[in-house]
Amino acid sequence: MANYKSMFMRYMDVNGIKYVDRDEFVVKVTYSGDNLKSIPVFVFFDKDGDPMVQFKCWEIANFKGKEGQGIFACNEMNKEYRWVKFFLDEDADIIASVDAYIDYASCGEECMNLVRRVVNITDEAYPTFARALWA
Repeated sequence: MANYKSMFMRYMDVNGIKYVDRDEFVVKVTYSGDNLKSIPVFVFFDKDGDPMVQFKCWEIANFKGKEGQGIFACNEMNKEYRWVKFFLDEDADIIASVDAYIDYASCGEECMNLVRRVVNITDEAYPTFARALWA
């Protein structure tokens, strides 16, 4: 059985990319953007070793008490971006998420490309969330 998490960490080690090994199935990679100082992306690997990988970022904005504006902003961004979906969780936090099947031969590069895609799209979407939150 392929260990996709190990392959991803090895890729980051070789390329000098910093990360945090959170637990047996999760790695955290943090970047900074133009609009957000910190964009942590959590990469969840399948517990059974399947090539399904989930990328999530949830430290974007909290719409507690303004859930309607948060849902509207998520819908607006979901129309704009097809690779990353945005939604409001039960705590009224904005979550960015991507699910992907990863190829064994290119696991590290694919995972890193998806981490960067989540970071870039989340950073681009943040002004829309900020306007909705503070309007």
